[in-house]
Amino acid sequence: EDLIERCEVIDIGVDGGGLDDLLGFAALGREQGTRRWLTWTHAWAHPSVLERRKAEAPRIRDFAKDGHLTLVERIGDDIEAVARLVAQVEQAGLLDKVGLDPAGVGAILDALEAMGIPREKIDGISQGWRLGGAIKTAERKLAEGTLLHGGQPMMAWCCGNAKVEPRGNSILITKQASGSAKIDPLMALFNAVTLMALNPEGQGGMENFMAGIRDPLIA
Repeated sequence: EDLIERCEVIDIGVDGGGLDDLLGFAALGREQGTRRWLTWTHAWAHPSVLERRKAEAPRIRDFAKDGHLTLVERIGDDIEAVARLVAQVEQAGLLDKVGLDPAGVGAILDALEAMGIPREKIDGISQGWRLGGAIKTAERKLAEGTLLHGGQPMMAWCCGNAKVEPRGNSILITKQASGSAKIDPLMALFNAVTLMALNPEGQGGMENFMAGIRDPLIA
């Protein structure tokens, strides 16, 4: 809600979602006036993650108590929740695009289309070394203070889990390199950064949308 109120355009990244993974979600908005990037992240987990990753189960439960992660009872509830959030941004007139890992996105695509998200607003984001630019962009903007986040312990944990590998002239962060540690919300953020780095046109925001309703003569 805060991003929708403050931003002129929002890109969304999604990553993960397997029974052994978290489903990571990142909404990245460009603030009206300042053009700073504001991000909000969330994650969902099936009970199977708690069984398969017993060492991390207490931490995941703590994130759920903090409200940064949702434990779902039924497979598919996580994807439906993501689709509702995307639809909320689309209905506010602020959605630029949704960036997904191209591998295994069928169920997410179906859920987004069922919520009325146009297919042309859904992009596959190349992973591996191709995310190097997004990683460096996020790092630089954090250092500059132009990428602001909510200080979520869950994201601090994901960043701590991330393993960076040099690859030619680029850098690489992958789930394989990070082993069993969870980084899905971080990868979702990189997907969103990839889209926002393309400098999408401002979508107008809710205030402009409401002004158009109040005065139909406004172009």
